[in-house]
Amino acid sequence: MACNVLHQHFNETVPFKVLHTDVTQVRLADTKWAYVSAITDEASKEVLAFQVSNSPNSKLIMDTLDELTENIPEGIKPIIHSDQGWHYQLNYYTDKLSEK
Repeated sequence: MACNVLHQHFNETVPFKVLHTDVTQVRLADTKWAYVSAITDEASKEVLAFQVSNSPNSKLIMDTLDELTENIPEGIKPIIHSDQGWHYQLNYYTDKLSEK
């Protein structure tokens, strides 16, 4: 489990410093499920990455991180806040973040 760096103080005003991520399960009209993975900037409230899949698997999470790296300035090392659900604790996620 990651350290609680923010201590629930969500009041950042500098863009790209604190980002938030989550995966949300959504029921579609045909009664199937879709999974939305998004990363937003706390300061600007901008959606920096957004992916949809029929499964909450590692590809969904990695595609979201890949999109994020395309949408933030080079050299930026933001804090990424999540609910620390299972997909944010696995090695593929933490290893990818340490590459950034």
